[in-house]
Amino acid sequence: MKISTIDVYKIDMPMRGFFRNARHNHNVQEGVVVHVKTNNGLDGIGDIEPSEGYTKLNRNEIAETVEKKLSPVLIGEDPRNLRKISYILDSTIDGFWEGKSAITLALSDIHAKSLEVSLSGLLGGSVVKDVFFNAWIGVLSNYDASIEAKKFKENGWIACKVKLNGEVERDIERVLSVREGGGKDFEIRVDANESYKSIQDAQNFIKEVSSAEVRLFEQPFDRKNLALLAELRRSVDVPIMADECITDYRSLLEVIKHEAADIVKLKILKQGSVFKVREMISMLEEVGMEIVIGHGFGLTPMTIAEIHLASTSKNVLSAIESVGPYKMVDDIVNLPIEIDSGKIAVPNSPGLGVSIDMDKIEKFRV
Repeated sequence: MKISTIDVYKIDMPMRGFFRNARHNHNVQEGVVVHVKTNNGLDGIGDIEPSEGYTKLNRNEIAETVEKKLSPVLIGEDPRNLRKISYILDSTIDGFWEGKSAITLALSDIHAKSLEVSLSGLLGGSVVKDVFFNAWIGVLSNYDASIEAKKFKENGWIACKVKLNGEVERDIERVLSVREGGGKDFEIRVDANESYKSIQDAQNFIKEVSSAEVRLFEQPFDRKNLALLAELRRSVDVPIMADECITDYRSLLEVIKHEAADIVKLKILKQGSVFKVREMISMLEEVGMEIVIGHGFGLTPMTIAEIHLASTSKNVLSAIESVGPYKMVDDIVNLPIEIDSGKIAVPNSPGLGVSIDMDKIEKFRV
């Protein structure tokens, strides 16, 4: 089996309203879709949805690099030999995990289809039958945040993430409003996206929201400041989660070495392939750390991939943070997944179980 063609599409997917966090406020999610075909008729699909603060390059730069630099070097290669392909990709361009993740996801889809197993089967198998989702509540007014939390809870969601933006008093009020709307048995996670500037602000925030029983505090400080993250972790009872400061194996080892976090956030877009994420999960399992999986606003292929990843480890918190199919008005596959209830059974179709819909690609193509 050989790779015969790799097509790259840029899309703009409209969202169900605006979403605001510490970095941006948007109602259209930019994306890159990669469609790989082989000489024996199999095909695979991968997608990434870059966003400010998470990816070094913008959508157009990522698409151009995938199309002009990475795709040509893979034509004729066996899509199932991801080890060799990883060497080829890394020798062609250093880093660039986002573009590599879209390509390798499509290749993993093909590999699993060739074996007639699901993606989790390719990764070694699932240890849970169902995966839950963690709702995302943006930087909203207190009233709107409370109403949104109530709505998620009534629809069956078990947890939510509340976005912070460094305005400490308003962040406190928003979290308390979400607790009021979601009720006492609704898990709340908070994410500052590096917007907190001092340990005093972070400590004060945690103290003032103690009645809300926050499950975790995600990446309060700049990704380069592991020392400050570790100091906060030692001084508070709320678990601290690292996200932006982790990209590859080395950065994960640095977080572990500095004891800078209790929980680690992993996502295919940042790590470059489902296999690298699974290997990093194994590292965290070994040291007894918990894990959160999810890129947020990925489309159906990426979301399904992260469902499969999350299902392979009991160290992964039960609610993953992959909510793109809920936030988007449409998708680019024949069978978009529906997660409005906040829960889904782990799929068992070969590969990702979906196919590219070229009519949808053309509809949303840039």
